[in-house]
Amino acid sequence: MPSTFVVRDNKRIDWGIALAAGVIAMVVFGAIEAAFSWGGRGASAMHPFVVYGTATLNALAPNTAVGGGVRTAIVGGGLLLVLGALSGVILAYFVDRIGLPTAALVGAVFGLAMYAIDMYGIAKLLPVLSELRGWMSALAYVLQGLLAAALYKVLTRDGAVAPASGPDLRDLRHAPLV
Repeated sequence: MPSTFVVRDNKRIDWGIALAAGVIAMVVFGAIEAAFSWGGRGASAMHPFVVYGTATLNALAPNTAVGGGVRTAIVGGGLLLVLGALSGVILAYFVDRIGLPTAALVGAVFGLAMYAIDMYGIAKLLPVLSELRGWMSALAYVLQGLLAAALYKVLTRDGAVAPASGPDLRDLRHAPLV
């Protein structure tokens, strides 16, 4: 009595691509925030990075006065890169098994949720974040989430990455078991 071997899609998350997608999306987020800050808020393009750096330094050393210069902006940029990598991994977990359009929507909702958490939750503990509250930051958050999810889906498609050498074992539906 012959039987068939059924392969289920047990694809694992590609952590490297998830990290890269999150970091790339966060770099775009930083550029959007800098452009909005300079063009829309009338502040320095470094202002969002200084705000995130100030929030980070206030969280790590609450009794220390934060200067707000280039070093603070570098801390803010570093924080954003770490958060980008983390959001890429979280989004990869959520969007791994869904299609690209749905993944983009999930990413946009994720970005909006992160905006709400950051600007209305964490800002109660770190009031400096409320300086970035508004539609411009909300849009930047939505675009960051959408881009991270979409990049992950595009980069993990079959054929998007060079196949590994060796036999192709993806289609084993009709292989008889011995």
